[in-house]
Amino acid sequence: MDVIVSFDLMESKLIEMPLPNNFDQEIRMASGLSVLGELLSFWAMDYDNNRVEIWVMKEYKVNLSWTKTLVLPLDHAITNPYFNPICSTKNGDIIVTSRGTRLVKYNDKGHVIGHHSFCHSPSEVIMYTESLISLPGDNDQVYGGDTN
Repeated sequence: MDVIVSFDLMESKLIEMPLPNNFDQEIRMASGLSVLGELLSFWAMDYDNNRVEIWVMKEYKVNLSWTKTLVLPLDHAITNPYFNPICSTKNGDIIVTSRGTRLVKYNDKGHVIGHHSFCHSPSEVIMYTESLISLPGDNDQVYGGDTN
């Protein structure tokens, strides 16, 4: 069974979280994780049904809170391996990278409302959010438990 493994900074331990209950793992050909808004997001390409499903975890670490928020048509705008949702707007639009050379904006119904090509060779685009959380240093105990 596929799971998401995360590191809880507050408790300094690894946590396993299952994928959405209603997600059909047999249809997944390509998938990934991102953060949309402030929510953990999981996307998966479904080539059998010619679409991409995007799920968000509305309550962190609560498996039943996974909600399918968007289904995008698998068309000329979306291709693997360079598809990645990178951010969402307050009104539910999302921006994804596609082909490593395009940004595509979808509304909350899954329709393309804008796109922009930004170069001729594949690139990676990521979102950065500044944080005041300090990560443990080399001498700090990270995983808990006995160090002997």
